[in-house]
Amino acid sequence: MGKIKVKLWTNQYVIIILLSLVMFASFYMITAGFPIFVSTKSDNPAMAGIMTTTLMSASLITRFFASVIIQKVNMKLLLIISLLYFLGTIGLTFVNDSIGFLILIRALQGIGFSMLTILVFTISSNIVPKSRLGEGIVFFAMSTSVGTTMGPLIAISYLAHFSFHSMMMITLGLMTFSLVCSFFTKNTVKKEKESPQATNKEPFYKYMFDKRVLLPCILVAFNYIAIAGTVNFMGAFGKEINVGGSISQFFIAQGIAMVLVRAFSGKIFDRFGHRILIIPAAISGAGGLILLGFSTSMGMVLVSGVLFGIAFAIIHPIIQAWALTLVPPEKKATANSMLLIFIDAGLAIGSVGLGFLAKSVGYGMTFSYSAATMIVILLLYLIGSKKTVKLETK
Repeated sequence: MGKIKVKLWTNQYVIIILLSLVMFASFYMITAGFPIFVSTKSDNPAMAGIMTTTLMSASLITRFFASVIIQKVNMKLLLIISLLYFLGTIGLTFVNDSIGFLILIRALQGIGFSMLTILVFTISSNIVPKSRLGEGIVFFAMSTSVGTTMGPLIAISYLAHFSFHSMMMITLGLMTFSLVCSFFTKNTVKKEKESPQATNKEPFYKYMFDKRVLLPCILVAFNYIAIAGTVNFMGAFGKEINVGGSISQFFIAQGIAMVLVRAFSGKIFDRFGHRILIIPAAISGAGGLILLGFSTSMGMVLVSGVLFGIAFAIIHPIIQAWALTLVPPEKKATANSMLLIFIDAGLAIGSVGLGFLAKSVGYGMTFSYSAATMIVILLLYLIGSKKTVKLETK
């Protein structure tokens, strides 16, 4: 009755949200822009998928070492170094634009983005008060998802009129803003004092893996297989249905739906749990992808964007918050690391797998087929979540 509501919107929380928003927007501008640029050099849609898979594979490998490095190095210093490194990889795009060299750049960017994401996820998890976990994680995820949504929107619209290299200059400026923000962050290592013996005595493999969060990780991976299709192939789909750069409005509809839903979904999680959110989200995501695949007008595209935006708004952040409730405080870094590894795996599988599928059946049918990932999420969740309830209540 007399509970004091812990402050969520501290200066540090606002800084990490701004940094993450701009960083993710920059990264996904590059991610969406590369396939469009590569399509001017190769007619094979799988080539764009291979580039993204190269990036995500490099990121995936890096994640196994990143969490260990974070434990030993000042997080603020590592964040600054990682941002400087990523700025350097953007600069390399002006050196050579051959397919082979661009693939190398994507691998280097995968290493940098892997470090950056695990850093901002860890810093944000440490900043958020325990009593407002769902709300804090959802609003942080909103910053990364708005960036993820706005990045492709900006890239597709911009590249319809201007050059790829001029777009890369914009990403340089945006990442420089994130670098400036990083100087105002604080090193967040306080929580490790809660249970120092637990992490010190655990062998490396136990720090990297916890079976209690395996189901949430698998669900997130399937979610990002579907997301990979919308990020990588939406521009090409616009050409396929003769709407050109207007197809980018899908991301506007998705973004609006996402912001509206996330304004209250975190509070719902904190009060009622995850089940009331994840089931309708998976159904909405499946419906959105099926509709997108059969879209022949911008009206249908916008409705599909809203439906997929609802799934986008809920599935990742709510599953992340759920995963954090399944482990003790000293294993939060493990949960975050595993989630990011499975996100990378989902993006890598989705990028190359849907790329090859698009070559055979076209982009529209590829989106419709990818709705199967949402159905899998729903079925696995309905079957598996019952078994994790006991872990949550212990």
